[in-house]
Amino acid sequence: MKNILIMGIGRAGKTTLSEMLKEKYNNYNLIHSDSLKWAMIRAKGKEEYYRTNVEKQKEFEHGEFFQKTLLEFFNSSIRKDIDNYGYILESGQLHPKIVNEMIDLKETIVVCLGLGELNIDKMVNLCIEHDIEKDWTFGLPKEYLKKHAADWYSANEMLKKECPKYKIKYYDTSKNRIECLNNIIRDIEANM
Repeated sequence: MKNILIMGIGRAGKTTLSEMLKEKYNNYNLIHSDSLKWAMIRAKGKEEYYRTNVEKQKEFEHGEFFQKTLLEFFNSSIRKDIDNYGYILESGQLHPKIVNEMIDLKETIVVCLGLGELNIDKMVNLCIEHDIEKDWTFGLPKEYLKKHAADWYSANEMLKKECPKYKIKYYDTSKNRIECLNNIIRDIEANM
């Protein structure tokens, strides 16, 4: 079976999809990129700095160094997987060009989740609609979410344009979220 990389923008359903896949294929190992990000930040003793300087945190996690470190960790994990359990990587920090450079697309299924044609206000409303208590955005004021949604919107526009260049399938999860995620799982299964 192939490894799976789930990339995309914030609040598009990446964690939900990765958990659905993990539940279905419990032998797979699941890696959340945020775990590696915070491990690197904590190892440098910079957690408080990055938690209070969100722009610097975004700069770090979307920078080429972190993206390449994350993908090298994923590749290294795959190489060490002698029992072929498989890996799922879920990340909101990756650029299609770097994924294309570092991932063997014959051995890894890559999907990108986005929010289609939604504008910033509709992204905020969708976020609120799908938020559950464990989500970092849960209960945050709309104006605060709007600042993040502006970044999601920019990333979404970039991914819609860049994914086709690198033969990465972009999925719009803005409508019928669970139905869409189930369709993505069927697409993944068809390519395993």
